Amino acid sequence: MNEVELLSIRNLGTIEHMRLGTGLLLISLIGPYACSKKPEGISAERVTSDKDGKWHLDGKPWSGKHVNKFPNDKVSFEGELVEGHPHGEWTWYFESGNKKSQLNYALGLKDGNETHFYDNSNNSKMWVKTWKRSAFVESYQWQEDGTPTLPKTRYDPNVIPPAAP
Repeated sequence: MNEVELLSIRNLGTIEHMRLGTGLLLISLIGPYACSKKPEGISAERVTSDKDGKWHLDGKPWSGKHVNKFPNDKVSFEGELVEGHPHGEWTWYFESGNKKSQLNYALGLKDGNETHFYDNSNNSKMWVKTWKRSAFVESYQWQEDGTPTLPKTRYDPNVIPPAAP
């Protein structure tokens, strides 16, 4: 194997690792709250999701705003669903009310910036990743004081983004 092939394999592994990490991050952000308090009038028993992450209300794909709250009645996350798929801007919050994460979707595919924040007085950015049709494009990370912690990382042009549903 030549150096270019090894680099491509290494980059593909990094991208797959990042996708797995992002999936685990979303599960950790949504998981604890997915079965907690639902919007007014919608009980947890009426809401389900399938293995593909499609949300259902009363057994049918859910379209409309989804808001979840902490026990203290502050919003924990919110976003729109279209035919059961996250669409548009989704925002997660710390219990303090500061933004925790913000992610843009296009009918269930990450598309745009995924931004994570510190829970500090400035609610400063911790990490920004850019996605195109769920394919990683680039990312930046900062320390709490704003100092960059990683050089910008970019995608491997040999990886083809998934087709839109």
